[in-house]
Amino acid sequence: MHERDDKLSRDGRRLALVSIAAAFAFMGIQFAGVSFGWSNQIMGLLELGIAAVFLWVIIQAVRMWRARQSEKDG
Repeated sequence: MHERDDKLSRDGRRLALVSIAAAFAFMGIQFAGVSFGWSNQIMGLLELGIAAVFLWVIIQAVRMWRARQSEKDG
């Protein structure tokens, strides 16, 4: 049981780091787009990629939450 808690904690830290990295990547993409004059199509595609990362983080967070809930219930 202790190993499972450690794994969930590591997964939680990984999700936090991925979400922070995605947020900084989003800000960097916005800055680069304005600086280099990228088209709306390019910006939309890059933003869609960042949105996919955030969606992955949300799905993984819900899975972790459900795993912890099932562990508490027995």
